[in-house]
Amino acid sequence: MDTMNQPPKPPHKATIADVAKAAGVSKTTISRYLSGDYKSISETTLTRIKQTVSELRYRPNRLARGLRADRSYSIGMIFADISNPYSTSVLRGAEDVCTKQGYSMIVCNTDNDPGKEKNYIAMMQAHRIDGLIIHPTGYNQDILKEMAEDQIPIVFIDRSIPGLGFDTVATDNINAMSEATRFFLGQGYQRIGFFSQPIEHVSSRYERAQAFTEVLGAAGHPSVNDIYEFEIRNQEQFEAKLDQFLIETAGKFRMLFAVNAVTQLKLINALQKRGLRIPEDIGIAGFDDSDWAPVIGAGLTTVAQPTYEIGQKAMERVLERIAGDKTPESHFALSANLIIRGSTPLKS
Repeated sequence: MDTMNQPPKPPHKATIADVAKAAGVSKTTISRYLSGDYKSISETTLTRIKQTVSELRYRPNRLARGLRADRSYSIGMIFADISNPYSTSVLRGAEDVCTKQGYSMIVCNTDNDPGKEKNYIAMMQAHRIDGLIIHPTGYNQDILKEMAEDQIPIVFIDRSIPGLGFDTVATDNINAMSEATRFFLGQGYQRIGFFSQPIEHVSSRYERAQAFTEVLGAAGHPSVNDIYEFEIRNQEQFEAKLDQFLIETAGKFRMLFAVNAVTQLKLINALQKRGLRIPEDIGIAGFDDSDWAPVIGAGLTTVAQPTYEIGQKAMERVLERIAGDKTPESHFALSANLIIRGSTPLKS
């Protein structure tokens, strides 16, 4: 028999039995390790199993594992705007928890488009995900209810939708925005423009606008109605709203507040285009502490959200639900930090 031209045999793929034998434990112990059930495994044994899995380059058959357990071992994450620094930091926090628990992730971006969101939710259902973390547009309640009826746990991040009964993990927007607005009043600003993408249907924007107006209203400040909404892709509308504020506040000690990092960057570019200096001609601040916030001009005053922790908590919560937690819905409001920099100086 001519063996010279026969293809080489594929390398042997390690099995659970191989790992168990090499680590000196039972296949049941290996199965517990792979499913993240470490309670009955000592630290010494865990270390030995981990080392053996690495040395044998063992890769579990997730499809077979999922079929046996009637699970896909995958979590869906749907973001409203993946380009927002908020989203990327939340994703990192969620991913770190997810991978440690032996799950994989399917990540989608809707661009704040309810139609895209609906299609992605349907796609997640088709992939038989075990749980969903979503940064919702504020629509598509019907399909979300349908998913929940199929016993798929859903956790909202940043934004809540009343009446659905889902867990929510977000920043404590009311307290954070109230603190920031009181600081602006203390700096002596005569007019403060609050700039935001559409507020309706987005609870986080609504809460920030609400806190802004309540603090200013209690102080009898003239900016209580200085809220300017615009569609992020409608440049003409945005320019008109900004010019309206600039014309009305000419000669005043004034500032702009951005509802998020995307809006803040848009405002900075527009001010530069108009030849306005920060903070000499106008102050600026906003939600989200981006990497570039400390290095623009004298540094940008921001409300730093606990984004990484929001991702961690959301993933932990959805995994708890998958594991059988049936307690009533929970709303987790994580504290934010006001970071004061040179873009909001005290009135001289």
